[in-house]
Amino acid sequence: MTGPGAGPRFDGDTSELPPEACWALQELIAAPHVLEQPRGHWPALLRHEEKLRSRLSELGLLLEVDRERGYAFTRQAGDPSPHSRTLLRARTLGLAASALALWLYNQYLIAPDDPVVEETDMIDHLLGYKPPADTDEAGFTKRARAAIRSLEEAHLIRVVPGTSRYLVYPVITAVLSAERVEVLTSRYRDLAAVPGGPDGDEDRQEEGEGDA
Repeated sequence: MTGPGAGPRFDGDTSELPPEACWALQELIAAPHVLEQPRGHWPALLRHEEKLRSRLSELGLLLEVDRERGYAFTRQAGDPSPHSRTLLRARTLGLAASALALWLYNQYLIAPDDPVVEETDMIDHLLGYKPPADTDEAGFTKRARAAIRSLEEAHLIRVVPGTSRYLVYPVITAVLSAERVEVLTSRYRDLAAVPGGPDGDEDRQEEGEGDA
């Protein structure tokens, strides 16, 4: 049965959860995050949070919910058993993408109600890391655009259709915790002096934190 007053979703459906909870569970596993949206899965997620949390736990996943900022995502649990399987994989962000993510994090905190940034502002920010000896501005700009695409693929930002502006997802505050912000800030403080600029190293982001 699928719950009081609800029929099966398909032939052979044996779920004990109502359809809306099943669909929210699917979204939590398949999508990078669930956002608070009028016609999305957010209401069902909140109504069935404890049951969803239990179902995810059976898979070795933890549910993170931020009601204030309106997002939820799954995180891989640290099960030490040799029988445990890893369902969420780590995504690697280049150094430039990590530096840009740090800047976007701060932009979100400045204007959480309107977290929109211009593409040119993102590129200009990364150009600030270009070593004085590097005269290939076109090449550096190309790398900056690649960093922007990387953050799009990580589902931390998305382009506003028909514009050159990008919406910063609130889940970026989970990807960049206060401790991580402090580490990255220190790491990038002297980055402009590094040959090649901010694209010669890697930083890791676990899928589920904006990308599961």
